[in-house]
Amino acid sequence: MLLGKIVSDALLESTITANTCYFNLSEAEVVLCRLLGRMQARSKVDNLVRSNYINLTDVAELYANAAEIKFERALAFGQCYTIANAKVTGSVALFAFREEELDREMTRKPFDVKIQFVDDLPRTGSP
Repeated sequence: MLLGKIVSDALLESTITANTCYFNLSEAEVVLCRLLGRMQARSKVDNLVRSNYINLTDVAELYANAAEIKFERALAFGQCYTIANAKVTGSVALFAFREEELDREMTRKPFDVKIQFVDDLPRTGSP
């Protein structure tokens, strides 16, 4: 979404809610910075926050859940926060890419939230 790529019609039509947290936004900004430069990365993240396409989760339960997942699983903190955010908000954890460590952890012990990947979603709209 931040790169102007495919966005689900359901998100554009507000029939689903997208949740994220500040940790994941900072990680997205770093990735964008490497691709687009600092100014454009910051602008894109700021515009996303102002767009109201996403809800920002900022509760103590989120941080505690992310830490617990990190303790139990061999995952990057960003992945832990995405899964913890899904748990706290009762939503689906959506990842841009399938990564080996996440697949391995899903096989080793299923998560207590649904996990989906962008590649598995229908390719419909764009911002």
